[in-house]
Amino acid sequence: MKHILISIILVFTLSILKGNASTIELRWKGMNDSTIYLAHYFDTNIYVNDTITLNSRGEGVFKSDSLYDEGLYLIYQSANNYFDFLIGENQNIKIEATYPVSIVEIHIEGAEVSSKFAQYQKLIKEKSEQKRILSETLKSSNSNAEREEVQSTIQSLDEEIKTFMASEIANNANNMYGVFLKAANSIVPPEPDVDKSHPKFDSIAWFQRYNYNRDHYLDGIDFSDERILKTPLLHSKLNTYFNQILIQTPDSIIPQMKNVLHKAEQTPKMYRYVSQFLLNNSTQSKIMGMDAVFVAIADEVYLSGKAFWAEQETLKKIAEEAYLARPNLIGNNAPELVMEDLNGEYKSLHEIQADYTILVFYEYDCGHCKRDIPNLYNDVFLKYIDKNIEVFAVMMNDDKKKWSEFVDEKEITGWYNVWDPDHSTKFRYKYNVKMTPLIYLLDKDKKIVAKKIDRENLIRLIDSLLKE
Repeated sequence: MKHILISIILVFTLSILKGNASTIELRWKGMNDSTIYLAHYFDTNIYVNDTITLNSRGEGVFKSDSLYDEGLYLIYQSANNYFDFLIGENQNIKIEATYPVSIVEIHIEGAEVSSKFAQYQKLIKEKSEQKRILSETLKSSNSNAEREEVQSTIQSLDEEIKTFMASEIANNANNMYGVFLKAANSIVPPEPDVDKSHPKFDSIAWFQRYNYNRDHYLDGIDFSDERILKTPLLHSKLNTYFNQILIQTPDSIIPQMKNVLHKAEQTPKMYRYVSQFLLNNSTQSKIMGMDAVFVAIADEVYLSGKAFWAEQETLKKIAEEAYLARPNLIGNNAPELVMEDLNGEYKSLHEIQADYTILVFYEYDCGHCKRDIPNLYNDVFLKYIDKNIEVFAVMMNDDKKKWSEFVDEKEITGWYNVWDPDHSTKFRYKYNVKMTPLIYLLDKDKKIVAKKIDRENLIRLIDSLLKE
């Protein structure tokens, strides 16, 4: 495996006491009198278990009175000098390596799981190097015959690796080596069962591949087996599945999220990890509408009493965020706002007769608003002046005179310019207004089509909607 190690977290961790002992004998030629760390993977981080100083012959022993948790470990000297190895149930391990470290030259004996994994690493490296050379030949070749031969050889290598993986997984079903290989193995969708001459072949093939990946991409992960937590594989698989494999809409993600949680629910450590991953992933998403996923994971786990690990302060914050997001999720009916305009007359958001309504919250003294509100008027409102699109502009400051001067100065006419000096409409809660300007797009029935959208993407969205 290839890893880019930016930093190593020097946090010493205790193994789960399982009785017995662990002995890892290391002979690292060329690393005489060096400080060496034994560390393990968890999530995207690396945590140190132990440290030793090799003697003048490059020899040293990591000893533990109890077994280490099974998983992927590494012998680490620096970011440019380390190697991975697997620890299984048998932890009397002998490792020989040479500086500079090379996977091909590492020799492990004493523990079958560790030894098999080392052989697996060597095979993958060798086959990858062969494929690299063949790919270079393919790029430079001008002969069709040679290209066909090279492509055939590459396919043979792929098939060889595939056969090897299947055999090793079948023969090591219950040990850590098999668990690792099964999780690392790639899922290949079957060929589409439709003739390529079909006029809709591409769309049908995409649909079938998508459904297969949706239903089987995580097949290699046993969510009842905690051992996979001590590798970087689970995070990688979940990240790819939820951010690349699935269609990035709440309707696609939420059912699969609940499915994964159900699989992990009987294994506390796994359930905690998956729940935390899904919560963090939903809050970090840059895709509009993913707050619906956040609300779903909050309801499913954190607000239902299942998050046994979460402190009360954390639960309180999650509850508050879900409370603020819930009323203004995309697809919901936009909460009603009845506000006063500059003439003292009350205007209702829901009574606006328009195909689309742009709802914007702003402040006259906000630096971004001073630029973005006039741009919204000129680039969006005037662009669609004949398309039955209205703007309901909520000014959030408390000085009516300055507001009036802002509207006059920026020549914002034709909008529903309104405010709520008494804050009686609770608009900040209803629309989760934490920054300005904040733009929503509503359809003719006042359902929320988009939220927290900038001017450029708003134009693209409206152009697309008007074409439908």
